[in-house]
Amino acid sequence: MGEKEFFQRLLAISNEGLNYSKDPYDIERYNNLFDITQKFINTHLTQKPINFHKEQGYPTPKIDVRALILDHNDHILLVEDSKTKLWALPGGFAEIGISPVENIIKEVKEETGLNTTVKNLIAVYDTNKSNPENALAQYYKLIYYCKKLSGNLTTSIETSSVAFFDLKRLPVLSTKRNTEQQIIDCFNNKNGKTIIE
Repeated sequence: MGEKEFFQRLLAISNEGLNYSKDPYDIERYNNLFDITQKFINTHLTQKPINFHKEQGYPTPKIDVRALILDHNDHILLVEDSKTKLWALPGGFAEIGISPVENIIKEVKEETGLNTTVKNLIAVYDTNKSNPENALAQYYKLIYYCKKLSGNLTTSIETSSVAFFDLKRLPVLSTKRNTEQQIIDCFNNKNGKTIIE
């Protein structure tokens, strides 16, 4: 277990204890464990302080959905984040109340202006293994192969640019969202068996 995974587990265990413990002394201990873990992370592991929230219910990994969309030249659609100016496959956190497929269709529309249909699930990545520089939160990244139905490329509040790129000429990527290897693997496997990592 790496350092990041160790602190993820400490935060999860303290959250579990706060949610399910009945003993007031144990609740106090879990609060202390949570606060000490957060303080250690912010003084030893991060450049700027992170304020972790105590979760309701059982702590689980977050879900991130992404879309691989190709044009007629097999160029890959990427979006540029308006804050970081780094590029990634369109997508984002899945929202509660709608399915992963509905989430990716919504995210693509919001970030690119395109209406799409989902062809298949290409890959499922665990960011602890595939995107190790990611935040202390653990994500499961679902990447779908999508086809354009209609619409024109437009930017949004989240995206400062939207464009298609040749696989061999990708821009500077937001590796917290997608690595170059993930994009290559998904492109090569768009009609194959789902990659699970």
